[in-house]
Amino acid sequence: MIQEIRKILAPIDFSDFSMDTLRGAMELAQDVNAELHIVHIVAPHFALLEKSREQVRETLMLDESEQELSRIKKEQFANSPKVIIYAEIGPPVPKLAAYAKEHQIDLIMLATHGRTGPQHIMIGSVAEKLARLAPCSVLVFRRRTP
Repeated sequence: MIQEIRKILAPIDFSDFSMDTLRGAMELAQDVNAELHIVHIVAPHFALLEKSREQVRETLMLDESEQELSRIKKEQFANSPKVIIYAEIGPPVPKLAAYAKEHQIDLIMLATHGRTGPQHIMIGSVAEKLARLAPCSVLVFRRRTP
């Protein structure tokens, strides 16, 4: 049984992978007449930076993210009221899961970078963790390798 899809969440990190997935989410949203939520989470760095410097860095990154999301909405979606943009600072997986729950998202579509081995173990997979925590279905796109 396929559930009705009224709201799609497309988390992006502005990489080529996530922008390709955003195009797929846009096409699906148009096909089923769903809202498209485009969300970017600014992940805090846990480097040994001075706390005030880290807050300044996060604020600048949040401002840049909001500007880029606005540009994408205007250029690719003609400022459609069916496209909602949002940016926030925090750990990506819990923030995305909370956003999906709060906004009653029906489907999350996101990209995976396809890391394997030690890189995957050290960094982990946002897609994998989100699939476990999300309050809705998660569709993960993986870039094909030649």
